[in-house]
Amino acid sequence: MHVDPLYTNAWVTVLQGRKRWLLFPPDTPFETIGMIEGRPQIPSSIWFRDYYELVTSTSWPKQYRPVEVLQLPGETVFVPAGWPHLVLNLELCVAITHNYASEFGPHYSRMLEDVSTTEPEFAWRWHRGLRACGREDLIPCD
Repeated sequence: MHVDPLYTNAWVTVLQGRKRWLLFPPDTPFETIGMIEGRPQIPSSIWFRDYYELVTSTSWPKQYRPVEVLQLPGETVFVPAGWPHLVLNLELCVAITHNYASEFGPHYSRMLEDVSTTEPEFAWRWHRGLRACGREDLIPCD
């Protein structure tokens, strides 16, 4: 169970095999789904054993109900920025994944701030690249 880094969106296309996904709304309390600060990520097989029944039960709050997906070859799953999720490979899988930052979304400013704080050298090169291609509008006020 994790949230993709730096407020990025992702897509995953399966070429071979099957994947089982659970995606939770971004306002789901992390502790209730096993994302506990300072603790390692729970392996998917253990998570399904320990949490699946709870989060799919009728007693689980409707606003935190997960989207459940069985992904087959040739299908693509989109993971919106900020959505906690996990995936379990049901058999040997080959897949292509791409995370990307989008200027069209609620997290762009937070992502830029995070990058500037955690990766200042990369942020500087990124800002320089945005200026070079005429996209100063995407750079926060310096």
